[in-house]
Amino acid sequence: MSKAWVLVANHTHARVFEAEKRAGSLQEVESLVYPEGRMKGHELISDAPGRAFDSNGQGRHGMAKPTDLRKEGARKFARDIAHTLERGRQEGRFDRLYIVAEPSMAGSLRSSMSTPCLATIAGESRKNLTTCDSEEIRAHLPTWL
Repeated sequence: MSKAWVLVANHTHARVFEAEKRAGSLQEVESLVYPEGRMKGHELISDAPGRAFDSNGQGRHGMAKPTDLRKEGARKFARDIAHTLERGRQEGRFDRLYIVAEPSMAGSLRSSMSTPCLATIAGESRKNLTTCDSEEIRAHLPTWL
């Protein structure tokens, strides 16, 4: 019998469920948390970037390029989730994957996943259901899963 995994994720929390039977209940098999995703920008950095003098004149400017630390953290979390999914695929724990994730996380996940893992995706829904219980999540999924 083929097994399906359902990934429910946002930028701070991911839950992996297993669905063995069609229209059956979901069993949570793994949970991943990225607490830094809830932090404010100034809490993520410990110091201001260094300063340097201009090559011509007396001006000064910051040395580091400004980056969006929250987006970079979400991409790192997406890579961690993709690694978990890849490990499950290699161990034969699922052969179909259904992704339920907020839109920005869904895009980061797809870009972080390996080609064989991408091939297992049976469907996708761009919603944030991480706080819902398994019955609510199942109600949002297709019956063929």
